[in-house]
Amino acid sequence: MLDKRLNTISTEDLVSTQQRASCVLCPCPQLTAYWTPPPSCPRRVCCCESWGKLPFCGTGLFRDAKTTCVFVCALLAAYYLMMDIILFTRFRTVSVLEDSKPGQPNEMFSPFTHLSIKEVMCDPTSQYIISPTAEYFDVITNFSSVFSFISPNMISISHLLVALVAGKFVASENLYDRRIGALLFEIRIWLDAFDGVVFRAQNQKQLQFKSIRTSLGYYMDITCDAFGGVFLCFGILFYLFKRFDHCKQELPTFLNQDSANKSLLPTNGHSSSAKETYSKKYLFWKVFCFGICLAFAGKFWDLAVENFENVFQVPLKDPKMSQLQFEMSHSVTTIVIICLWRILEAQALLQYVLIPIVIDRIWEFLNYTQYVLLMMIFALYLVTWLYVQH
Repeated sequence: MLDKRLNTISTEDLVSTQQRASCVLCPCPQLTAYWTPPPSCPRRVCCCESWGKLPFCGTGLFRDAKTTCVFVCALLAAYYLMMDIILFTRFRTVSVLEDSKPGQPNEMFSPFTHLSIKEVMCDPTSQYIISPTAEYFDVITNFSSVFSFISPNMISISHLLVALVAGKFVASENLYDRRIGALLFEIRIWLDAFDGVVFRAQNQKQLQFKSIRTSLGYYMDITCDAFGGVFLCFGILFYLFKRFDHCKQELPTFLNQDSANKSLLPTNGHSSSAKETYSKKYLFWKVFCFGICLAFAGKFWDLAVENFENVFQVPLKDPKMSQLQFEMSHSVTTIVIICLWRILEAQALLQYVLIPIVIDRIWEFLNYTQYVLLMMIFALYLVTWLYVQH
């Protein structure tokens, strides 16, 4: 009898050990390098864990990451609103066909000049922060001329590698690592804009924002962008796998006596709520839905830009048709559709998802936007297509 009990106990321990091992190991062995924690040296170099000890942190608006992020987002929203008012005030007074022509070799970049359909349909962060810094960096350093051997395709590959590293940091269970991953992905977005700056400078198309859809660089760029989004989604997915691992045991949260007395159930001074867990298929579906939103937002935005360019950015010989083209390109309906695309394009969605990563609310973000975001993107493209065809 004793031998049977010992065998039973050893068998149960073996099964339990195997279950824990299956939870700890990467569900996809080919991506084990993505599953393992990133090195801690970037976190120590950035002094992430010491930010709360700074004089301006811990009190007022900067008492935690969430309130700080809300404060920064409010400032950015006010800045974007002011810049949009200036942008569309000028947009309604110029001809897109004439204003979208290339600038002079020594002309400085401005988000309000050389307006093309593609430029005005970009998200505000790209237009007012990322693109200006990329343009000014090239002007100050003369990068495109000094390093003329570096092609735009090489820069595209580099931001793909940065996205790969960023995804690994986002997959970490450490919040500071995930914030570093968000910062790295912002660098990837900046490099994505910088490859366009280098392309225009090396091809004498200064300040002309227009996609050349027949070139190799166009397909290289969209391919690297797509895989960059995939790497970020895998990072989010692996983080959720670790967060909702049903085999992981957490230390109980101690409650004070008053909180325990208020509970209807006996708590013995500990939290009685069970750990929240979900299946890997369910988590995969959540992240997959967001990935689908990214894919459709990018594709539909590109189609919308092409459709508008074919209508508003082509020369017409008939003066009456040219006048009608000018009026339609500046109509209220056109501007409303453009503004909606500015907040629903793929680059904007990437900016949105980085915010909940920073404030540790990525699971809530995926829940709130799972189907609504996709329906909004489809509805907007349908309205755009009907408007252009009409």
